[in-house]
Parts: sequence; C-alpha cells; structure tokens
Amino acid sequence: MNDRKGIPILISLDARFSAEGQEEDSMRLITTGELEKNAEGYVIRYEESIDEDSPPHQVEIAMKKDVISMNRKGSIEADMVFEKGKRFESRYRTPYGAMDMAVFCTKAAYTVDRYGGEIALQYQLDLGNHFAAMHNMNYHFMRKKSS
Repeated sequence: MNDRKGIPILISLDARFSAEGQEEDSMRLITTGELEKNAEGYVIRYEESIDEDSPPHQVEIAMKKDVISMNRKGSIEADMVFEKGKRFESRYRTPYGAMDMAVFCTKAAYTVDRYGGEIALQYQLDLGNHFAAMHNMNYHFMRKKSS
C-alpha cells in the first residue's frame, strides 16, 4: 500500500444508497488496512477494488474533531469532507472525464479505542449539480490478531 506503518486492522464497510424513484441498494466490503494515530486525530488507509479487472483504489480516511475526510486515488478519484450540516464541493474524476461533485453531510461520527472503532457517515451526493443519491456508510474496524 505505502511505506507508512500503522496498526494492522480488519475493516468492514456496510453502505446503503438510494436515489429518487429507485429501490435502496447496498454494498458490503471486507478488507484489511491500517490505522495510524497522529497529532490531529486518526487516519485509516486501505485498498478497495471496484471490479476484478481494475487495479485497486487507495483510500485514506482522516478523522479529526468533528470532521471526517476521505480521499480516493486510482482510476476513479475523489476528495470528500464530511462535517455535519455543511456542504463540500469538489471534482469526481473518472477515466471518462471529470464532473462537479458535492456532499451535504447529515451525520459524521467516529469512535476509536484500543480494540478498533467505527465511522458513521450519512450524506446527500450531488453529481453535475444534480441530486444523485442519499448515502449511509458504516465502517467497523478492529485490530488484526497477531499470528
């Protein structure tokens, strides 16, 4: 992944998203990553595969005070900042081009203890200045057992 060395963790992501007039869709991802504590808070890094034919995306989630940020690098790239009650605008970059993206966060919370923790995100996603979907993401992470 990279040369930084954090605490090895097991990550479970449960995501639900819904768009107007469509049934709710869901996704579950289980992967490994690392947790690092820094002066501002915590950082989680992991790799995420969208499909088997593409290389994995590098994902970094930073947690500090009341703000959670997410950075994705790979064939699809995006930077998102989640702070309850605030809108964040950015660009969503794909192999086919880039478009305006915005998130309006209704929930951004996390807990971390010596065993692991959780991240809860709820937000409205707009792409190209139009409503795309409501997202509800729950991350659970725990220290990997030493072998």
